[in-house]
Amino acid sequence: MTCRQGRLHGRLRGDTGASTVELVMYTPLLMLTIFVIVQFALSWYGNEVAGAAAREAARVARVGGGTPSAIADAEAAGAALATNVGGNGLTDVEVEVVALPLSQEVRATVTGRSVEIVAGLAPRVSASVQGPVEVFRPDE
Repeated sequence: MTCRQGRLHGRLRGDTGASTVELVMYTPLLMLTIFVIVQFALSWYGNEVAGAAAREAARVARVGGGTPSAIADAEAAGAALATNVGGNGLTDVEVEVVALPLSQEVRATVTGRSVEIVAGLAPRVSASVQGPVEVFRPDE
């Protein structure tokens, strides 16, 4: 073995285990990135469930004329949709439907918690829908 081959062999031997060290350093970063992406997706899904429940609650209240019984039915319909359609996508669901008397509109707000990978890290999600009360007007 010549002197030049010996130096090259010595340099190559100095890199032994470098890929293992890189793997150990980058694996936690990769896992954290995957964790954040999955948590973001679960929060997005919880927000979509809240939006669908708010639309359903507002629809029931609008069709019912914004009466107190229609508002109670709307709150029940919104909570039922969040549970039945959303499954575990939204927990601690709160549905609030309010009739706005001056503008003849109703507002439905649904809040809850999206699925959490680690308890306490997922944000609360909320969605509101507002629209006019539907009124039957006969032909004149």
